[in-house]
Amino acid sequence: MKQFKYILLGMAIVGTFSLTGCSEDFLDTVPTESVSAGTVSETLDGLYNALNGIHRNMVSQFLGNQGMGGEPGFMICREAEGDDFIWDTQAWHQTYLQWAPNKSETSAYNAGFWRTYYQFILNANLILEGLEKNFAGSSEPMAKYIKGEALCIRAWAHFNLVQLYAKRYGASADNSHDGVPYRESSETVPMSRHSVSDVYRKINADLDNAVTLLDGYEPYDVTHYSRAAAYGLKARVTLAQQDYAAAAGAAVAAIDAAEASGARLMTKDQLMHGFADITSKTGEAMYAAKTLNDQTVYFYSFYAYMGWNFNSASNRTGIKCISSTTYDLMSATDLRRQWWDPAGTAAVPASSYNKRPYQHRKFTARSTADPVGDVAFMRLSEMYLTAAEAYARSGNDALARQYLNRFVAERDPEYTGSGNTGAALAEEVMNHRRIELWGEGFRWFDLKRLHLDVHRTGTNYNVIFAGFLDKDKDAQEWVYEIPKAETDYNPLCTKNYK
Repeated sequence: MKQFKYILLGMAIVGTFSLTGCSEDFLDTVPTESVSAGTVSETLDGLYNALNGIHRNMVSQFLGNQGMGGEPGFMICREAEGDDFIWDTQAWHQTYLQWAPNKSETSAYNAGFWRTYYQFILNANLILEGLEKNFAGSSEPMAKYIKGEALCIRAWAHFNLVQLYAKRYGASADNSHDGVPYRESSETVPMSRHSVSDVYRKINADLDNAVTLLDGYEPYDVTHYSRAAAYGLKARVTLAQQDYAAAAGAAVAAIDAAEASGARLMTKDQLMHGFADITSKTGEAMYAAKTLNDQTVYFYSFYAYMGWNFNSASNRTGIKCISSTTYDLMSATDLRRQWWDPAGTAAVPASSYNKRPYQHRKFTARSTADPVGDVAFMRLSEMYLTAAEAYARSGNDALARQYLNRFVAERDPEYTGSGNTGAALAEEVMNHRRIELWGEGFRWFDLKRLHLDVHRTGTNYNVIFAGFLDKDKDAQEWVYEIPKAETDYNPLCTKNYK
């Protein structure tokens, strides 16, 4: 059996955790096949192996819940909460479609986010502390590169947490409302929630530092953060803050750095590669998880639920579809129409598969018998759309059209450019964003950052299965409750709406 280049090499600091982000005993006894955190931090090779382990565990089985296999599973959960992503049978992820975990402090589906993201934060902090203890002031380039990547992980995890467990950041507000604890050390003492303003300030500080540290770094694979990906994270964060000038600048910096390293927009001829080989057959992926053909995470895999051709109950009966109104946003000549079958008649690999109108063909597993495939966490297309949106919302229509036109040229051969300006141009960009990033975990976060209602009415949603069709932009469920296991241990980490 082959071995991953980036596989976890028996590192206890990535394998043994407690349940919550603010609680004690993250590290218990060291398993016999592992080595101690202190031993890991004695060499840069050890610290880099630990960093490999964190990246490898972006696709993980920590939670014992097959539908939440690390970040790919969380992407599906977030898509289910939006208004573009539909199925009408099969209970996997249905609870997210109905927004049930959001308001339940005891739900394991809620606590799974909290637990996993704080695990990543803990491990990033252990690496940072190992660097500070043994390599402070080191002239070794690898020391600063490891630090830059660890800061990216810490910032990214806190960014996801504050979007889930706090009210949105408002550009015109003081943002002093409760966010999440921003942990900058591996100490497990109780900690109060930082304000949303403070959380974003700390996220940005970590990312700014990472961008500097990763200058000149060429990671051996897209399974690691690069300077381009650090800029990409910065673009996401400032977009969520509605700091559109900063978001545009960061997105352009990400594009320039990525393309200088060989990244390219997926071309017209590559759209049907199925995403399972996105790291090898296209230049789209800026940061991704890779699964080799002889390595699998079985039903924890993204493709066990999203690989339309993989023979699982979730794919046979819980066929994922696009909202009919979202599908209709595409022009008649948009090549991405191939990603869905509006009639629900496309050929399927087994007669037992049901068929649905608007069923997807975007994500194709490499095999009908094994849900193996790459998962892109950041794509160059996202950065083009971010640049276009941010320029449009900051009043620079010319640059917005420049980045939008460059992107759409690889999606619609008949597109001749937009005459839209201002808000209409921003809306055009958002329509492309909904189409392009469907199924990749962005829509719920986009709705929240833009303070928009969820509208499922008038589409192919099944209200009985979905639980509701419309959700007001100020509904309480936009903010996940802090898990009870956390607040029981750590009374400083107070509940929402106290």
